[in-house]
Amino acid sequence: MSQLYKWIFEEGKNEDVHKTILTSQTGSYSLDDIRQEVNKYCSLLTQLGPVQRKRVAFMIPYASSFLSLLLAVNRLGAVAVPISPFLRSEDLSRLLEFINPHVILTIRQHQNFQFFNAVSQWAHGTGEETIIYDSVKGDHWKATVVAGMPKPVESEPVDIIACTSGSTGVPKGVMVDFNFIQFGDAALSAALSLSASDKVLGIVPFSGLFGLCLMVVSIKKRLHFVATESFHFPDIIRLLHTHPVNKLVTSPSLFRSLYLLAKKPVLEPLELIGLAGERITADFIEAVRPIDHCRIISIYGLTEIGGVMFSKNDVRQGMDWELVPGVEAAIVNAPDKREIGELVVKTPNGFLGYYQRPDLTQEAYRDGWFYTGDVARMTESGAIEIVGRKKEMIKKGGQQVIPGEIESLLASHPSIFAAAVVGIPHPIFGEQIVAFVVPKEHVSDTNLYSFCRERLASYKVPDHIFTIDEIPVSQGKADKVKLQQLATKRIAARE
Repeated sequence: MSQLYKWIFEEGKNEDVHKTILTSQTGSYSLDDIRQEVNKYCSLLTQLGPVQRKRVAFMIPYASSFLSLLLAVNRLGAVAVPISPFLRSEDLSRLLEFINPHVILTIRQHQNFQFFNAVSQWAHGTGEETIIYDSVKGDHWKATVVAGMPKPVESEPVDIIACTSGSTGVPKGVMVDFNFIQFGDAALSAALSLSASDKVLGIVPFSGLFGLCLMVVSIKKRLHFVATESFHFPDIIRLLHTHPVNKLVTSPSLFRSLYLLAKKPVLEPLELIGLAGERITADFIEAVRPIDHCRIISIYGLTEIGGVMFSKNDVRQGMDWELVPGVEAAIVNAPDKREIGELVVKTPNGFLGYYQRPDLTQEAYRDGWFYTGDVARMTESGAIEIVGRKKEMIKKGGQQVIPGEIESLLASHPSIFAAAVVGIPHPIFGEQIVAFVVPKEHVSDTNLYSFCRERLASYKVPDHIFTIDEIPVSQGKADKVKLQQLATKRIAARE
C-alpha cells in the first residue's frame, strides 16, 4: 500500500512542477498544486487519528480534489472507496451499507441532492462510529463524528475498492492494488500512444476504475489531462473550446452525442479518439464515417481487470483486436475453436477479488484466468470476435439469444438511432425479449417487427418493442437493470 503516491511523486526527475497537468470546469492545476492539496488532505484525514487500513469513501465531483484525495488516502495506507456523485438516496444508502466506510468525505449537496443529509442519516442508523467530512465546494471541510462501536479495519492489504451496481443492481466491490494502475499504464499507453506532449480529454466518470486509471496514468506521464466534471454536453463543448485536445477518450454513445452537437472546429484538433465501455455497432460506424481527420480506435476491458485488447486499425476499417502486452486470451466451453464460447483472459494486473464475496471471486477468477462473461468466437484468421454478454444472454423456450445481435440489427434500421435489448421473465417460455429503440424519425412497430422477422430466426424476434427518448446509461454503458424494470412496467400497462 501507498505505492501509488510514491509512483506519482517520488520517481520523478528534475521537472517543471508548475506545468499544467490537469484541467476541468473548476480550473487548471500543476503538479505542485496537486502535491499541496494531497498534503492538505493528509493533515485533514489524520487529525482525528490514524486511518491505516480503514475504508475511506469519498463523493467528490471536482477532478483536482478527487485526484488529491485518492493520493492522500493511498499515502496514508488507507483503502480508497470512490463513490459516484451521481448516485441518489436509495442507491447511495445501499452502497454505504455494503462498504460500511470508517470515514466519508462528501460535498454538502450536488445537483439539488443533499448528500450530507443522506450520509448522516445512514451513519446514525448503523450504531457504529463513522467520521464524516463535508464541504460546500471541496475546499473547506467540517468534521462530524457519529458515535458508536468501532468498525474492524481491513485484514488484508487493498488500495482501492471500486463499487459497481452489478448485473442485478446489488452492489459489488472490486478490490485492486497498485499493480492494477501499473497494468493500466501499460494498456492505455499501448492503445493511445500516450506521451508528455499530449492533451487528452476524458469524458468518462473518474469515480470508476477506468476513469480513475486514465486520470492517474495521465498525471504520471505529465501530459495535460482535461477531465469533465459535467456530462452536460454544452459544458463539455465549452471545455473543448477553451482547452483544445489532440486525444479524446469516452464511450461510443457519448462520443456520438458529442459529434452530433459540437461544431466541427471544436473537434478538428483531434488526432485520436479512444472508445471503451460499449460495443461498436454498424450504425455507429456509419454515423462517424465522415470524420476523416483522425483515427478512431476501441479499447476492450472490464472493471475488474482493466483494458486487455485494443483495435489495431481504425474501427471503420474493421475490428481487429490486439492484446495488450503481457495478456493471454482463450475461448472456453465452445464445441470447437470456431464456435461461440466464453472469453477468458490472464493478465498481470492487481485484481484481488470481490469485496466480501469470495463466492463471486471463485466463480470469475480461476487458476489466474478471469472469466469475462463475454461471449466470443475465434475467426479463421485467429482473431477474437466479441459477440455479446453471457449474463445478458436470454434463454427463451430453451433457445439462447444474444441481445447484442438484435441490438446491432435494430440499430442498422435507417429510422433507428440506438437500440437496447433485455430479457425479462415469462411464465411459459422462461424469458421474453424486450427491445427499446431511440428513433431518428417516426417508425411503426409493425415496420420494426417485419424488419426483424425478415432477418432473424423466429425465436430471436423481440416479443415487445418500445420507443424511448434515450437509452439510460450507468458507468458509460446501457443500464439494463433500469431497462428491465421499465420493460416490466410497460408490459404490465399493456395487459
